[in-house]
Amino acid sequence: MLQEALDFWRAQPEGSALKPHLRSAVIQSFEFSYELSVRSLRRGLAERAVAAGPVFDLSFNDLLRAAADGGLLPDALRRRVWRELCNATSHAYDEAGAQEVAAGAADFVQDAQVLLAALEKELGGS
Repeated sequence: MLQEALDFWRAQPEGSALKPHLRSAVIQSFEFSYELSVRSLRRGLAERAVAAGPVFDLSFNDLLRAAADGGLLPDALRRRVWRELCNATSHAYDEAGAQEVAAGAADFVQDAQVLLAALEKELGGS
């Protein structure tokens, strides 16, 4: 869904009346995809843990450390960038910020695909 929103947004010429609306769709898809990736990461770690409860109680930073230690995230620091970008969408919405989030969403897609592949491998493709 995020990749499709990005493709539609990029396909519109500058000045098109649809361009800002499609950018909003990119931002909303990014927020949804980001939240889904964090929940999937937490669930993937819980699946491999002896007891799932402690995994669900991990702070965000501890979650990233556990995922990096477990080989699920090759670059946990980038996850912090995505979190900051996602948080920026709820605090201030201006033209420059919207452009930054929409542009960053394209890089996020690649990281989300890497995480998905790692989780599928870890959980046996389920």
